[in-house]
Amino acid sequence: MNASRTRIDPAIAIALALVAFPTVTFVVERNGGATIMSAMCLAGLFAAGILGVPGRVLIPVAFGFMVVLLTVWLDPSATSWKTSAFAHGIGGVLIGWILVEVLRGRTRDWSSMALAALSVVIVLTAAWELGEFVGDRLFGTSLEPSWGDSAKDIAFGTAGGMVGIALASLPVLSRRAN
Repeated sequence: MNASRTRIDPAIAIALALVAFPTVTFVVERNGGATIMSAMCLAGLFAAGILGVPGRVLIPVAFGFMVVLLTVWLDPSATSWKTSAFAHGIGGVLIGWILVEVLRGRTRDWSSMALAALSVVIVLTAAWELGEFVGDRLFGTSLEPSWGDSAKDIAFGTAGGMVGIALASLPVLSRRAN
């Protein structure tokens, strides 16, 4: 009998472990808001792995998520507005970068790639805010204090996404110039 086994890419396992570390810490501390944020990052990495995003791309993104999660939740001196702007901006940079890395091999048209990546960044920032809203209702946290806060978060995430797209596109632009 030849039973094939599903094998997980070791790089994807490392990426998941990087974000699982703060997740477990937050669960042990009973920090509901941080646990929700970590769980959403884990879900995103898991979905990216299923969709075929290479582990070599996921590891730096997971490391960035881990740093942001630990920085935001372990720095009590940061104000909520600064913390939120930082987290959503850096998250947007990471997502914008990963999208260009994934789309780079699928199209040669830079403007189409950038527009597609930016569209997905906007959808994902809105989905993130929806996740905060649902998490607040299910677990009694206060991640989303107001609709105005959500609008700012989406703006910072989108701006960060534009930066990530631009940074990831630099090699594409330099190849086109030659």
